[in-house]
Amino acid sequence: MKPQRVLMARYDKVPGMNPSRLGLPEAPSNSTLAGNVSSTQNIIEHDQLGAEFYTTRVEGWRKVVLLLKNLKKPMVIVLAPILFSVLLQYHRKDYDCAYVVAVMAAYWVLEVMPLPITALMPLFMFPLLGVIPAKAVAKEYLNDTNFLFIGGLIMAVAVEKCHLHERMALSVLTLVGSKPQWIMLGFMVATATLSMFISNTATTAMMVPIGVSVIEQLLHSKSQRSMSDTSKTDLLTMERKPNKGETLMAKGLIISICFAANIGGTGTITGTPPNLVVIGMLSTLFQDADTGVHYLSWAAFAAPLMILCLLACWLVLVVLFMRDAPPADPGVTALMKKKYDDLPKMSFAEKAVGASFLVLLVLWIGRDPHVIPGFGSFFPKGYFTDATSAMAIAVLLFLIPAEIPTLKELTSLPPEGKKKKDDRLMDWKTMNAKFPWSVVLLLGGGFALAAGVKESGLSHGIGLLLSQLAGLPTFVLQLICLGVTMLVTNICSNTVAASIFLPIVADLAQQTGINPLCLMLPTTLASSYAFLLPVGTPPNAIAFASGYLKIPDMIIAGLCTSIACTIIVVGYMSSFALLVFPLNEFPAWAALNQTMTS
Repeated sequence: MKPQRVLMARYDKVPGMNPSRLGLPEAPSNSTLAGNVSSTQNIIEHDQLGAEFYTTRVEGWRKVVLLLKNLKKPMVIVLAPILFSVLLQYHRKDYDCAYVVAVMAAYWVLEVMPLPITALMPLFMFPLLGVIPAKAVAKEYLNDTNFLFIGGLIMAVAVEKCHLHERMALSVLTLVGSKPQWIMLGFMVATATLSMFISNTATTAMMVPIGVSVIEQLLHSKSQRSMSDTSKTDLLTMERKPNKGETLMAKGLIISICFAANIGGTGTITGTPPNLVVIGMLSTLFQDADTGVHYLSWAAFAAPLMILCLLACWLVLVVLFMRDAPPADPGVTALMKKKYDDLPKMSFAEKAVGASFLVLLVLWIGRDPHVIPGFGSFFPKGYFTDATSAMAIAVLLFLIPAEIPTLKELTSLPPEGKKKKDDRLMDWKTMNAKFPWSVVLLLGGGFALAAGVKESGLSHGIGLLLSQLAGLPTFVLQLICLGVTMLVTNICSNTVAASIFLPIVADLAQQTGINPLCLMLPTTLASSYAFLLPVGTPPNAIAFASGYLKIPDMIIAGLCTSIACTIIVVGYMSSFALLVFPLNEFPAWAALNQTMTS
């Protein structure tokens, strides 16, 4: 009760004393008090009704959002074919093909069903719509390029099986210094090198745990130094948290691994699926043409570019994450040395797989080095390809034993109830477990789309529409290709992005009178530069799952790295790339194809 109300209550009971004589207001009557209570109750009830109404509306909207979210995929599955069906009313092959491409693009980007299953749609949609025959579609799913991919991946899985990649990575990390900046560079070099030859995903999955152990070592050492003067009681009652500089360093080390894996895969033809997509597209869109793109020429073109982009990425990450990094810690070098020393002695399997890998590289390079005649010249044209070498070595891996059997093992029977050990460098169980069969279907779907786009004349029609860009300089067209592809590849599979854009940019180049490689090569590279989001590539997702990163960290670092790589690629295409491919010339094979499709 307020003081004024107290005075009124007290003096009201004194005979002859009126509160108004003291300058106080008269006490309210009982009816007035009852009215006030009733009014207050009405206000409370009104507020309760308002709160219930607000809660009901919020709950209603939440249900609507959840309903739309749950119905998103069914709606896309049903609506995409209906909305794009306007293309079918023209009864033309190119429009029918555009319908298939549009529906598949919607299904791919929004992932309404597994990506490899969407890739199978041309097998029935193209024949049903009369775009190309079923046999012509089916052969695109297991063509020469796909077998090159299969052979290369069998080699990569064999490297993983014997843990040769772990030995290679640790040997590189023992050579770097103990400063966090150099440790980051060591991780990036090791990751990029491995990603050139084995799966980006497998490389990242192996390197991230090593990176986490290095981070823990750095933070543990710094924690010991900072607490060296602290009393024992304080040490028992406090737990030191990493400061801002140490947190940034941890983020930088983890993010450098996934970025290096994405960049490293561009260094060789078999490093990442988009590289194989462009090889398959060239053979599909420009049949029997000698485009000059093969294993050696791609490595000569892409490996130096990969190194430049890797260094640029390292500089960007150092500026963003290593400004206040902890000082050098010899314990990190000791940790890497201990991990390397803990590895068992190099086994026969590791030596045999390493030797097989070197033989495969020699076969790929020596088939047609262009500098001198290669051994491929001893065969009729088209008989011996890079896929031939890949499959020969792949089959050999299933034949060579993983261990050299001793004479005693050869002349004795196994213990009762046990089978004789027959381990090979590669076995079907391991291949079945680790081989990415889904990517084979994705590649096949991309090649089938390219075949349909070419045979129906859709690529020519799109090229005519885009021919209005003919007046733009080549570097501007390259910037457009890089920007659009990078944007799309961050929200869908890089293989899908390459499959969608490569046929379009190939015909755009023909319509504008420039070498198709001028636009196809940057587009292929850009499809691997998915740095912005965790969903961009599996390496990004693995790094994000470590718990050290947040989405804004990836967006900021990814945007800066994307800009740096874009500038480098555009400059590289007008300089060093000219030493490998005649990009300033409009090649005869492109002119011939243009004549045939017009």
